[in-house]
Amino acid sequence: MDYGLWGCCALCGCSWFVAAYVAVGSQESHRMAMPSRESPFDTLIARVLAWPPLARLVAASSRARRRGDCLRQMPVMLDVVTLGLQAGLSFDSSLELYCQRYDDELARVLGGALLSWRLGAQSRDEALGAAAQQLGVASLDRFAAVVSQALAFGSPLAATLEQQAQAIRDEQRSQMEEEIERVPVKMLIPLGTLIVPAMLLAILGPLLGASLQIG
Repeated sequence: MDYGLWGCCALCGCSWFVAAYVAVGSQESHRMAMPSRESPFDTLIARVLAWPPLARLVAASSRARRRGDCLRQMPVMLDVVTLGLQAGLSFDSSLELYCQRYDDELARVLGGALLSWRLGAQSRDEALGAAAQQLGVASLDRFAAVVSQALAFGSPLAATLEQQAQAIRDEQRSQMEEEIERVPVKMLIPLGTLIVPAMLLAILGPLLGASLQIG
């Protein structure tokens, strides 16, 4: 076996590998050094999203989704606070228990309000009112009013919050029933614009084709 030939081939292979590695590395460094350019499609999408009417529509949709999420979480918050009050905790400790146990928009906003009145930046009434105004949820505004009145006059708060939670659930159930009742009406639009023309085309297409061939 010619070991010299084998050594020469191995040396050539290593040289080609090193040369290719250096060339690829230089191309990558050159590519990284060049400033990134956005594609025309990304620029078009950015301009479309920045169009004021569309931006307002997206912002309104985001606020509505956020308000709906908070409204769905309200009964859970009221149940946790009620259980804490029935267990002998104060209102602040019960609300802190909910904010620590849950990670959603309502818990974050109420946690910020709780911290605000504990630090003395706002009163409890002001902090809860600001949280209700920030989220735009009427149920949270009623919750703030109930808490303020109960703590001011010393009335039992747990039973009131339990009734409020049940009222919110009943309201959500009625809204869901109304949405279900509106589904058949909403289905008329795609049914009339897409399904019916396709069915007519599928039924009348062969008949028209046969009549044309006969004629």
